[in-house]
This record gives sequence, C-alpha cells and structure tokens, in this order.
Amino acid sequence: MKNEERENLRRFYETSSEYKDLLIKAHDRAYLNDYVNTVLKYARKGSYILDLGCGSGLSSYMLSEHGHRVYGTDISSFFLAEADGLQSKNLGYQVCDVLDLPFRNESFDMVCSNELIEHVTDTGRALLEMIRVLKKGGRTLIMGPNLCSPFWAVMDIANMLLGRGGRQLWAETKLQALKLGFKNLALSLRKKFSKKIEFIYRKPDLDGKFVGGDSDSAYYASPIDIERFLKANSMRIIRLYEYSTFSGRIVSNLFPRLGPYVSIVAEKI
Repeated sequence: MKNEERENLRRFYETSSEYKDLLIKAHDRAYLNDYVNTVLKYARKGSYILDLGCGSGLSSYMLSEHGHRVYGTDISSFFLAEADGLQSKNLGYQVCDVLDLPFRNESFDMVCSNELIEHVTDTGRALLEMIRVLKKGGRTLIMGPNLCSPFWAVMDIANMLLGRGGRQLWAETKLQALKLGFKNLALSLRKKFSKKIEFIYRKPDLDGKFVGGDSDSAYYASPIDIERFLKANSMRIIRLYEYSTFSGRIVSNLFPRLGPYVSIVAEKI
C-alpha cells in the first residue's frame, strides 16, 4: 500500500500544473524567509547543506546566497524545472526521492527540509536516510505543519469568526474544527504518554477536488514521533520548537509538542 501511495504522489507531483502554480505563487521569498533564516541560524560557517523537497529550488538558492554550498533536491522534475533560472557556483540540484537518497554516508554538514515530512509515505525510512547522509556532529532541521496539533482548531475557529473561512478538507465549519481539535488533543496526549513510535498515515487527496492545504499529505505529522525516532537513532535534540515570533516563543515554552508547527533541530552524535 505504501509503495502504491508513493507512486501516486510521485505521479501527482510530476503532472499537476495547478499544484505547481500554487507552489510557486505561495512559496516566495517572504514565505521562505523563516525557514531559510532558521537553517542559517544552526548551520555552521561554510556548511555543505542538503535541502530536501526544495520544489522550485528557491529555498536552496536563498541558502546559497549566504556562502554555503547547497544541494537542492525534489521528487518532481516538473517542479525543479523552475530552478533553471536559479543558479550559482555554490549550488546544485537533483531529482530524487527522500526515501532513497543517492548520496554517500556522511556527505553533508546539514540536512534540512521544509514542509516535506508530512508528504512521505514511510516516515521512519525518510528520517533514516536523512541521518545516514549527515556527517557526525552535523545537524538536521525538520520544519512543517504539526497535523496533530489541537491549536489548529483554535486558529480555524478564530478565522471563521473573522469571516476568513476555515481550511478546506480539514475544518470547513466550526463544528468540524472543534471535533478535529479534540481528536488532535487526544491523539497528541496518547502519543506523549506512550513509549511507542507511532507514525500514522492517511490517504492523500489527489483527485483534484482539493489542491494544497496539506490535502496531499500522507503522514499525519507529529513532532512527538519525530523527536522520539531521532533520539532512538543517534540524534541529540538541540531545539524541540524553534520560533521566530512572540506567540511562537509562548508555545515553545509551554507546549513545544502541541504547537501547530514542527520545527525540530537535532545533531548527529
């Protein structure tokens, strides 16, 4: 089943012009600044950085502007075709799957990804590949939505009260948002107090009815899963919830595993 979903996602990312247009429009410099600045914060001087799931290549190009050698990858040659206009001497690109990275062991000083982990069909395998190609003492940064966060319900309902509407598929009504919030709270608490690493998967919506908004997510992403798996595989957590805003600082201090985003920094022991 995982292999079938993996191929369905690959095909979708290679053919969906609507998704590509949304990706290019939404993931502009302003949107990517938080991710790029976080990578720069934890990357040592002159690092060789692997930027996974880089889409159009813009995040990789932005990182290369700061003196690092960067290699950007994406599963879609359709997306990476946009990188033809984003070139520099410190930058390279390759079409590949995070589940089978074509790099030698311990090749990179830093391995990072933004809004990738929720789209993989085998989270453990993806994380092991990231660890494998990371040098000892090297760092990884994993960013994306915490799809198990109960805080999404708060934000969804607030947006609906302000007339902005809810999130397609996930919370289109206040009642749907409230139910999702309680479900996510129960799920996160169960994960927190369990000793097991439990990656929960979902069938991506690829029929075109919904485009974007994590409708194409395959993994019901949770920082609890990722933290536990990294610790079990020779990684030391440096930062459980990286923040760039005042509200992020509050969440980081009070609810680092329940916040709406995954932003984990770890170092290979």
